[in-house]
Amino acid sequence: MPKKTDTDWHAIEADFRAGALSNRQIAKKHGVAESTLRKRIASGGWVRTSAQKVRKNTKTAHQPAHNPQRNPALPREKLPSTGRRSAANVDERMDEMVSRLLGELEDTTSHLGEISKAIELETADDTGSRRRDAMLKAITIKERTESLHKLRQTHMMGVTGSGKKKGVKEERREAAEKAASGKFSRMSSPKLVVNNGK
Repeated sequence: MPKKTDTDWHAIEADFRAGALSNRQIAKKHGVAESTLRKRIASGGWVRTSAQKVRKNTKTAHQPAHNPQRNPALPREKLPSTGRRSAANVDERMDEMVSRLLGELEDTTSHLGEISKAIELETADDTGSRRRDAMLKAITIKERTESLHKLRQTHMMGVTGSGKKKGVKEERREAAEKAASGKFSRMSSPKLVVNNGK
């Protein structure tokens, strides 16, 4: 069994008084149990120096950082309103973005031949085709058309809640309800009719 070395309590006390480490960290560093350390602190009357006070007053990850751009003292009339005005604003912004993307698509497609020729000339001396392929892929309009398509779908779905088109799940649910009605609807429970009058 290995012989236990003597614990340097003066070094432990110095670390504690410095206040840079927690009790658990000090105990781990010096190889003593945390409970033993706490008992020794209580019996010895050790006190942390001002470094601990500074550490307590500093901002931690649990406290939000000060954001100078945010001004919570804005008057109520200056705050953005919700409702129809904001919905109209979202629609206007969506229309502007779609028109900008359409303009970019038109520019790219109108100059596609010139751009691809310039890439071919630039990469003519390259030994491999990796650079040329990457540059040609960068000018393809596939990604831009996909983003335009997604924007269009989002716009059609109505981000503001005034959806013009139903989603796939809603369409499937309605189709299932329609198919389950009429001739194929669920049978109702039988009714017992007793006519003792005749």
